Amino acid sequence: MTHSGEPLARTQMSLLEKLRASWFGAFSSVFLARGVGSLATFFTIALLGRTLGRAHYGDLVILLTIMKVASELAGPALDTALVRFVGAAESTGAQAAHYMRAVLRVKLALAAAILVAGAILVWPIQQIIFLREGGALVPLTTLGLAFVGAALAMMYAFVQSSYQARQQFGAYALLEVCGALARLAAVGALAVSGSADVTNMFVAYAGAPVVIAALAWFIAPVVTAGRDAIPSSIWREIWHFTKWVIAACAFTSLAQRLDVFLIAAFDVPKDSVGDYCAAVQLTLLGDLVIITLFNVLLPRASRLHERRELLEFLRGFGLPTAMGFATLVPLVLGANFIADLTFGNVYADTGALFALLLIGTAFALGSAPAGATLYGLGKSRSIAALECAKMIAILIGGLAMVPAFGVFGMAWVVAATKGTMGVVTYALALWHVMRRKPAEPRPAGTI
Repeated sequence: MTHSGEPLARTQMSLLEKLRASWFGAFSSVFLARGVGSLATFFTIALLGRTLGRAHYGDLVILLTIMKVASELAGPALDTALVRFVGAAESTGAQAAHYMRAVLRVKLALAAAILVAGAILVWPIQQIIFLREGGALVPLTTLGLAFVGAALAMMYAFVQSSYQARQQFGAYALLEVCGALARLAAVGALAVSGSADVTNMFVAYAGAPVVIAALAWFIAPVVTAGRDAIPSSIWREIWHFTKWVIAACAFTSLAQRLDVFLIAAFDVPKDSVGDYCAAVQLTLLGDLVIITLFNVLLPRASRLHERRELLEFLRGFGLPTAMGFATLVPLVLGANFIADLTFGNVYADTGALFALLLIGTAFALGSAPAGATLYGLGKSRSIAALECAKMIAILIGGLAMVPAFGVFGMAWVVAATKGTMGVVTYALALWHVMRRKPAEPRPAGTI
């Protein structure tokens, strides 16, 4: 029993302490799920690489890149807004439902726009990216499927971010695992059947997680239809927050995949493109820690207001960051072994390229808490500026290095840019936090 005169601060855990007590459990569950999912993904990309061969595997990864860029130009901005507002402490149940329905409506409209854009862009993309070395072109229908996949991927992300916003990380993790296992099963079935080609493998790889998300929606709908009108204040808050997040996500998506487009557009030999694309796919496993940290921390960072709490939050992840960095070191040292184990020694340069790309990922690791802090503060304009700078650096570096050094020049540019921007992101987050007044509240949706 506490003394009646004891300060309330000593009888109750602070918000930050509660978040600190729970974040590791959430991170652990999601990280474990993604560990299982990553193992399934490892076997999946191994099957794809060994079944399709270097040249055709490069074509597949380019198709997946087109799908990813199209789905992420604006989709993640809406997902971030959903998590930001639904996860905020001041959000009531009714408000949360309004936010979710509003985001769903916008996503459906964007999905329709992606399909229209795809019908217009498939031919130019075919001529610019796939017309090289006199090889067979990827069919227009297959390119069209990349845009269909992008529209469906946006809806998959809506289901996933709804669980994230509610901090239902068990369901979030289960969706992740089931999607990865379904993808492995679909790709494995095609590989065993002997009917695998680029189109079939793309449909299996991209479509399996969407089927799992549809089943999850059917079993437990994440948002009800609702006939009541969405208040104009909800739309204003979403627009006020997402207008810069959309720019940030567009820049991020392009920066993350610009390297693949550059090496394809510069008429790099198809086998070298295949080696680089295989390294990119392996690096996605190294991004696991960063993505997991950000997804878990964003709804928690959105609940912090005071400078003291934000500083403790921002500075309190030195050990987890160091642990994450340490997990990547063996991957860098064993890059050649991992590449040979996954794809076979026919992918001659994949190991060296994987090591270079993973170094950039390792140095970017510390930016996950910083990025969550900036988004939680509503500083989406700063995020947009950082991602724009990253995209420009990769573009200029790639234009200069790829003609002279091929895929290795591109890998050096990506590694250096990611490492530098990770450090800058942390510095910018710390600067914004230090500028806040000691007890300054954060109005919802501020920028």
